[in-house]
Amino acid sequence: MKHSLLLFLLIFFVGCSSKIPNTWKDRVEISPLSDLQLHSEIKGKGRPLLLLHGFGSSSYSFHHLIEPLSKKFQVFNLDLKGFGNSPKPKDYRYSVYDQAVLVSRFIKNHNLKDVILIGHSYGGGVALSVVLMDQTNIAKMVLIDPAAYRQYIPSLIRQLKIPIIGPLGFYILPSSYEVNESYKYAFYDKSKIEKSTIDIMAKNLDKANAKSTYLYAIDDLIPDDIDTVSKRYSEIKVPTLLIWGEKDVVVRKSKGYQLEKDLPNAKLMIIKNCGHIPHEEKPKTVLKYLLNFL
Repeated sequence: MKHSLLLFLLIFFVGCSSKIPNTWKDRVEISPLSDLQLHSEIKGKGRPLLLLHGFGSSSYSFHHLIEPLSKKFQVFNLDLKGFGNSPKPKDYRYSVYDQAVLVSRFIKNHNLKDVILIGHSYGGGVALSVVLMDQTNIAKMVLIDPAAYRQYIPSLIRQLKIPIIGPLGFYILPSSYEVNESYKYAFYDKSKIEKSTIDIMAKNLDKANAKSTYLYAIDDLIPDDIDTVSKRYSEIKVPTLLIWGEKDVVVRKSKGYQLEKDLPNAKLMIIKNCGHIPHEEKPKTVLKYLLNFL
């Protein structure tokens, strides 16, 4: 406990002062992350399709979609930096911009062409940033309840930002409880929450450095210049499918209508009686929309 408390103090009173600004200019242009290998699971053959999970999640979030998608595409299911089985350095670099630099580099290192990007929530923000960096190799994009604009941070996450008390509770409470509470917040139909998913996500959160990097990432959730960068969405010509849960309380569907207007080549599909994670809560409906679009 003593060591954990010292870690909290380090994160909240020392770490923040060492951060570089969370802006496109600083994170992408001036000081992009050095090479870091993201964990990925690859299945199937065909056109490359990259899956980018949401905040605090992992590649397992797409487990309902992997098998059917891999019959038609070569699926690259990535763990973003700090999550799942990917590295978790304590470097305060967990912005969507930092993640996008790594994903873009992954695409180049694997010599992928004609890529389909699918991003959920935080991963949707990463996908948008990847495309803003370079649209050349991106053929299509699917954004599922993406984080694309400035918005209120969900109450569960805001509580973790309370100095000392927030992170202290985060370390003390069992990971299974914390993950389950997050899913109850994100799902509209709580009966659709799978215990196996809670168990796997909790194990991920119990991995070395997972909770500390989660806290770093919270501080980077909304880029400082998001209002400026979001004005660039009109530059994106990539055909885009937007999928949104009608009852999403994390990223409200009003953001979906806004994004459909801002992206020149986008179509929005609303899934009724569904929350923030449609590919887990209503995977069959999501898969139908995906295959029709792709």
